[in-house]
Amino acid sequence: MIIYFIIFFFWQISLLADDFPEISGCFCEGGVITGKLKNPRYSIQINQRKIEIYEDGNFIYAFGRKFDNNFEVSINGNKKRFNIEKKKYKVELINGLPKSKVEPSQKEINKIKKDQSKIKESKKTGQRKRLFEKKFIIPVKGRISGVYGSQRILNSKPRSPHKGIDIAAPLGTDIVAPSSGVIKLSDDDMFFTGKTVIMDHGLGLISIFAHLEEISVSVGDKVTQGEKIGTVGMTGRASGPHLHWGIYLNETSVDPMSVLYYELN
Repeated sequence: MIIYFIIFFFWQISLLADDFPEISGCFCEGGVITGKLKNPRYSIQINQRKIEIYEDGNFIYAFGRKFDNNFEVSINGNKKRFNIEKKKYKVELINGLPKSKVEPSQKEINKIKKDQSKIKESKKTGQRKRLFEKKFIIPVKGRISGVYGSQRILNSKPRSPHKGIDIAAPLGTDIVAPSSGVIKLSDDDMFFTGKTVIMDHGLGLISIFAHLEEISVSVGDKVTQGEKIGTVGMTGRASGPHLHWGIYLNETSVDPMSVLYYELN
């Protein structure tokens, strides 16, 4: 009986080891990783925190701008450790912005709060199935003029780190969907981001597109990778024509470059 129990115990450990999923993506600050449990009934913990399992056993995790080196994945007690690549972030000085865009009035603050409420609602998990492809594509061709995680100083006033990338391109340049999804928000007049589109890629992953000149989609539209969603503008708080592209997993910001250069299972 004891021998049988020992054999069964080690068989279970071997089974778990064989069933440990392949996890892909960027194991880096600002990165996002995905995987798929071979048995959806298994439980998964990351750094001792239980992670939600979606349709077909899919799971997803984002590291954010700053993350400890320690990263442990546990599936039914079977553990693996991974190293997280650290990043250095630069400081960007942006001067010449209108005072009203840096020091808004009370009326404008009220507008900002309403905008933030809309964005916060759009960040909530919508489609609980995966809509995005293995690899994202650049939404507009142009020069990368602003990078993820950089500290911005606007008119000598420090602001929160940049939660996306900026791509400079001529006014009217087409913007396409970097991956498939459903439109969650389409707004013509946000204080900071101007004409703004938010797309749900599923599993809580969203893209934000800001400062558009024209919007070509409406809330509820199903959009495929490469489909036009609008054109480059300089609406809202923008000093020149460009697209701000941000990605979030719920409230955690993701570096868009990480999904351009790394595949997701």
